[in-house]
Amino acid sequence: MSRRAAVALVVAAVLVVGVVAIVASSSSGSSSGSGGPPGSAAATVPVVPLPSSVTVAARTSVVLPMGHLDDPANTFWQLFLRPTGGGAWRLETPPGVADNGGLVVSLPSAGPLTAGFLPSADLHFSPLAQTVDGGSTWTPGQLPTALVAVPDALATGAGGGLLALVAQAGQSVLASDGDPTAWRTEVSTAALARAVPACGVTRITAVAFDAADRPVVGVGCARAGVLGVLTAASPASVAPSGAGPWQLLEPATMAATATTTVLRLDTTSSGLQGLAELRSGSAASLEALWAQGVNGRWAVSPTLSLAGGWTVRATAVGGGAGAGAAVLLASGTARRIEEVGAPGAAWATLPDVPAGTGAIAAVGAETDAFVASGSQLTVWAWTPATGGWRRQASITVPIQYGSSS
Repeated sequence: MSRRAAVALVVAAVLVVGVVAIVASSSSGSSSGSGGPPGSAAATVPVVPLPSSVTVAARTSVVLPMGHLDDPANTFWQLFLRPTGGGAWRLETPPGVADNGGLVVSLPSAGPLTAGFLPSADLHFSPLAQTVDGGSTWTPGQLPTALVAVPDALATGAGGGLLALVAQAGQSVLASDGDPTAWRTEVSTAALARAVPACGVTRITAVAFDAADRPVVGVGCARAGVLGVLTAASPASVAPSGAGPWQLLEPATMAATATTTVLRLDTTSSGLQGLAELRSGSAASLEALWAQGVNGRWAVSPTLSLAGGWTVRATAVGGGAGAGAAVLLASGTARRIEEVGAPGAAWATLPDVPAGTGAIAAVGAETDAFVASGSQLTVWAWTPATGGWRRQASITVPIQYGSSS
């Protein structure tokens, strides 16, 4: 059987451990797009986990749901990859594992890409798959429990180490020296709360590695005015039995009255980058973050205020010459994309978004919008030079409806 044929068999048999899972439902919501080029198909978009993308030096990844998005048993999450220097988007979903619950990916600048499958129905742990050749072949792995449904629940360090954010003791971070089947507990929510009382850690929301190859976690902080990015005192490569004391990456402060939650945290071509949500009473806003060297201060974007009723539906980090960030926002049937290109730059609103956009990616100066309608994916591209959206690609994904029932 060819690898492409295997990708079509997104079945409930979890081959990596020989467990058969009957996949039923995952949390989802329903909304449709408005505006954008004629002929774009509207699509519902699950609210958890968030579709996401990341761009590193060599390539960009995006994960998003496809299929019958109003039916969790017939919703299948897909992974697409594209060379950063140009070329087409390619379907590279790991074969043989049920992905109805969601899919998260760690895309390092060098080393293997690791994909993790979120649980659904009777599947209570997360299988993993790794590839060193861009998806041509996959090596299975597994976690002893379930990944947390956030975009950056997996991370790969420069030395090959792995981090996984799992639903254990609240949330816990597991670490591996590179073997995706051998894991140890690195830190828990409760341990971080004790280690960094200035933050008032409520939950862990992302994992990454910094420029010194130290484990880094993004968290929600109960105390106002504190950015919840915490790092281990020692690099993972010299602390194989534990990462040592944890501390705020640096004494960064946010708006004095706002509590923060880290939404994204990735090591991009320009270093550690993040996206944080700020809340002050009923008001919400977003800020993009860039770490300025090891233990340097954060560079923070201007604040992007979210009007009442607008929520984040997808995110992209690492794109553009300045390693920017982009967010897809939704309110009812309305959609809009906001992006920021570099520290100090202002957020910019892109023109009317293609109807049904469910995911976005930033590749150089180009922003891509992904519209899924059943097994058909349409990719629209926008650049400052063209000033409008153009149809870039149409990809048919071989989905076997009913394979999870």
